[in-house]
Amino acid sequence: MSKTEMTERQGWTVLIVFGLLALILVSGGLVGCPFYKVWERKMAGQAELQYQQGARQALIAQAAAEDEAAIKRAEAATRRVRGWADAAKRGCEDLGRANDRACEDQLLRDAATYSIAKEGHEGVIISVGAPVSVAVQPNTSRASE
Repeated sequence: MSKTEMTERQGWTVLIVFGLLALILVSGGLVGCPFYKVWERKMAGQAELQYQQGARQALIAQAAAEDEAAIKRAEAATRRVRGWADAAKRGCEDLGRANDRACEDQLLRDAATYSIAKEGHEGVIISVGAPVSVAVQPNTSRASE
C-alpha cells in the first residue's frame, strides 16, 4: 500500500468515525429530549408546590396573628368597660348618689362617647352586666336620644 492510499484510507476512517459520533449524538438528543422535558416539568411542579405550601403557611400564620390580635383587642375592651363601670360607680358615690343606676348609666354613656371620640371609632356597643346596655353612635345628635 502506498502512502497516499494509506492517508486516503485514514481520512475515510476519520470521516466515518466522526459521522458515527454525530449520528450517536443526534440520536441520543432525540431520545433524551423527551426525558429532559418530563424531568423539567417535574421540577417546575415541585417548585410550584413548595411555593404554594409556603404561601399557605404564611396565610395560616397571618390568620393566627389576626386571631391573637382580636383576642387582645377584646380583652382590652373588656378591661376598658370594667374600668368605666367602676369609675361610674365611684363617680356616683362621690356625688352622693350611690347605687343610682340612672347616674351610672349616664356616666357610662359619657365615658363611652369620650372613648369613641378619642379613638375615632364610628360606634360601639357596650354591655356591662344584664341591666346596663348602652349603644353609642357619635354621629347622632343628642336631640334624637
